[in-house]
Amino acid sequence: MAGNLGLLARLRLRHLRADARFLLFAVGTDIDEDRGFLERTYQLYLALIFAAALALSWAQVIDLVEGLRAALGPAAAGWLASTLLVLVPAVTVLAWGVGGLRETPLRLAAPDIAWIARAVRPEELLVVQLAGSAATTLAAGALGGTALAALGGMPLPTGAVATALALLTARLFVLDTVLSRSAAEPHRRRALTLAAGAVVACTGAGLAAASGFLAALVPNVLTPYALCVTLLADLLLLGGAVNAAGRANMAFVVDDNELYAARRSLRFLALVDAGAYKEACRRRRARLSRRARRTWRFRPGRLAPVSHALASLARRPSSLAGLLAWGALVVPAGALVMAARPGLGVLASWLFAAVLALREPLELGHVFREDCRNRLVRSLLPFGRLELLALDALPALVVTLVASALAGGLAAAAVGANPAFVVLLCCAFDVLLALSCGLDDPAAPVRLGSVLLTSFSFGAVALVAVGLASLLGAAPALACAALLAVLLARALR
Repeated sequence: MAGNLGLLARLRLRHLRADARFLLFAVGTDIDEDRGFLERTYQLYLALIFAAALALSWAQVIDLVEGLRAALGPAAAGWLASTLLVLVPAVTVLAWGVGGLRETPLRLAAPDIAWIARAVRPEELLVVQLAGSAATTLAAGALGGTALAALGGMPLPTGAVATALALLTARLFVLDTVLSRSAAEPHRRRALTLAAGAVVACTGAGLAAASGFLAALVPNVLTPYALCVTLLADLLLLGGAVNAAGRANMAFVVDDNELYAARRSLRFLALVDAGAYKEACRRRRARLSRRARRTWRFRPGRLAPVSHALASLARRPSSLAGLLAWGALVVPAGALVMAARPGLGVLASWLFAAVLALREPLELGHVFREDCRNRLVRSLLPFGRLELLALDALPALVVTLVASALAGGLAAAAVGANPAFVVLLCCAFDVLLALSCGLDDPAAPVRLGSVLLTSFSFGAVALVAVGLASLLGAAPALACAALLAVLLARALR
């Protein structure tokens, strides 16, 4: 086993080196070919620049978090940090659990399937892969823990270690739970998958529901003794995961890795064209699906586009991730920042992140864009652009509005902001973003003078405009968002 572990470890390092070599082509160097003194000096210079930029960027994040603590007050900030320390493992348990139940956590790329799947045991794969993922998990937990420690006013090492161990425990717990699917007999696999899903859902939802109660216990639990006990529990969970992986059926593991192998072969496409990467993965997933698709009967009249949009949402459950990312995270965070007004730096950081997220087409307008691309069907639809957009986006917009209202209202109540204003601003943002998708119709471009308006350009300008208006107060921000929505609706008519 030690020989295979060393072989797998060296193979993983070679993969990482190949990925680094590919990425470094963007800055004009090749770590394998450029081995001279000047070339190595340039590569060292790039590494130092990257490390300095990362350190300075994280220092800026810590400074913004400390400013947020000063704006909220020590008591509210401490409670928020303790709550987030409980919510982070709850969310990761749900996310990792769903991923592990959809695809086996024993990952194999296409060359691994062809060459090493028969030569190594599944527990050896798990140990090597877990070593790499555990390092990433601990690093991410340590960085996030320092931010939570700065928010809660606790020592930075304590927060970093506690968050890192919480994430590692969540990862090992999920592995112990979902690996039963890879080891089950075919006739028992569905039942064990449902049981593992129930365990993951109950654990994640239970932690999230009890986060308010557990937050009061966090300051008393963060002791060296408790951290040592958590580390011992992680060792027990690790032993259980290795034992569960040892019973895995390699034939099932190879078959279940087909989609992952296809995604991995296209992974660098995501850096160039995220939309093309997602579409390629969707088509590959549709080809691999063995389930017969249901024939949907669309309703007549104006309900036809709505039923079409509902069918698209049901057939593409992955689109819910994009809707919830905006509806439950990005939009409520922006509304809360504008309501609490912690400072210009926090607002600028949110605007930067939101504009970067707008580079990918919004899921709110997916059905509308597909209808507009189909010129034969679009010419026969008896709807104007604004009406078709409203009908096509209605199901996705309802999901986004509900998520924004719940997340925004709960977050506002937690930090002492005005929940009504936060919910109204969230709804205004959602409607504004949905209307901006109407600018993606290639048959009817909207121009402002000589400038062609797109969903990205208008969305970015609108977010910045509402953000600047929020510096004057809550009412101007809401009025600015409503005015922009009305003007855009008139332009789309």
